[in-house]
Amino acid sequence: MTFSQIHMPRDPDLALEPTLVARQMGGRSLDYDPRLWQTLFPTDLLHVEGRVPKDSSAQFLLQVRLNPTKELIGVAFSPSSEENKEQFDGLLNFLIGKGYVVN
Repeated sequence: MTFSQIHMPRDPDLALEPTLVARQMGGRSLDYDPRLWQTLFPTDLLHVEGRVPKDSSAQFLLQVRLNPTKELIGVAFSPSSEENKEQFDGLLNFLIGKGYVVN
């Protein structure tokens, strides 16, 4: 699935808008069924409301994984083209600097 923009309202100074590609990396297989991807990501605007620090996120994911009423789907994002790599790297470096991503 391709996203045309990523928006992070808590960081208004971050004006990067790389086009991203999402690939499934864990959970029940979504295959290439557009309806399942549409359920997971209803728009092509990836809107990030908040982020959880690395240490807290591991504990949260473990708790959710053990909850039989919840389902986890792991998704990895990458730049959609070489032209988007610089903006994607800027976004990634921003998140690493804030402690939200392990490099």
